[in-house]
Amino acid sequence: MSDPQPEYVWAYPEERPRRSRAWLIAGLAVAAVAIAVAVFLLFLRPGAAADPSASSTPTARPTASATPTATPSTTSTPSTTPTPSPTATTAPVPDVTPEPAPSTAPPAPADPAVPVFRQKVQPLLDDAATGLSYAADASGEEGVQIVDQLRGDAGRMSDTVTPRSLAQKWQDGVQNYGQTLDALRAAYAQGEDGSARLDAARAALRELRELISG
Repeated sequence: MSDPQPEYVWAYPEERPRRSRAWLIAGLAVAAVAIAVAVFLLFLRPGAAADPSASSTPTARPTASATPTATPSTTSTPSTTPTPSPTATTAPVPDVTPEPAPSTAPPAPADPAVPVFRQKVQPLLDDAATGLSYAADASGEEGVQIVDQLRGDAGRMSDTVTPRSLAQKWQDGVQNYGQTLDALRAAYAQGEDGSARLDAARAALRELRELISG
């Protein structure tokens, strides 16, 4: 008789060890992905890694309420008791009399002495006598030009400051002399004989000399 052959029976392991291995593999995979993401953030995004305060998750900002909140208004009750206000007392202001402004008008010229006045007008009188002698030999337009120069000298005689004792007589004498010159100029301008008018001018000039001779 042959020996009996052993009977092989397949024994299946329990399902728990397979499941534990699957969870281990899944955990390792997740860890690898996390490491890869961390490396990516460190090397490819240095700005984000350096600023730990920066958050990738936007924070929601509070929105203002569209409905305004009514603020209760306070009503003030007027006081029935009047509060007296202090009255300011003003001190009396002393009357100050303003000082008169200084006069800007030029001072009146000093009254010159007669000898000083004589020295000023003597050259004008001498020029007048010389001019009349030239006018006696002139006629027409030449005589007009000579008389115009004499009239200018007569104006300077009138503008010279005169002593008060001679002022009125001197002004009257210069005015009379100027009128005789006007008549003499008219005679020359009209082509007339001016001998009589020339004598009148010379007589008026002598009166001026006599005023300052004494």
